[in-house]
Amino acid sequence: MSQLMRSDPEINRKNMALEFLRLAGLGKFKDGLRFFSPDCKTHNPYFSGSIEQLTDAMVQANAKGKAQYPNAEFTVKRALADGDYVAVQTNLLNDKNQPAAGGLRQMHLFRFEGDKIVEYWDITQQIPLGLPNSAGAF
Repeated sequence: MSQLMRSDPEINRKNMALEFLRLAGLGKFKDGLRFFSPDCKTHNPYFSGSIEQLTDAMVQANAKGKAQYPNAEFTVKRALADGDYVAVQTNLLNDKNQPAAGGLRQMHLFRFEGDKIVEYWDITQQIPLGLPNSAGAF
């Protein structure tokens, strides 16, 4: 569906998801909590609890990652909106100056009710060192 045919709520949801991830990329996870319902369900298999507990874990992982990878780069690759759902593909390179140095690629799926995220999934895949696929991770 073309951008011109999309409803305003769909565009707004996509923008909210992108703003949350922009803040996350800056290490400002807590600032992004305003987009989530207080009882948001999270589906990350490595963390239990609320979105607030998940963002606490993200803050800790971010601090550890910055110490280990000072030249890391987080980017949004693409975002798709479909009704109450927004999917965003992201890339976290260990070293922005050396793309073959590995990192993470993720898919984030947000489910909205009105203007709040009520469900969140994230799927992470390691980007191996020296990728055999000449097309790269993206």
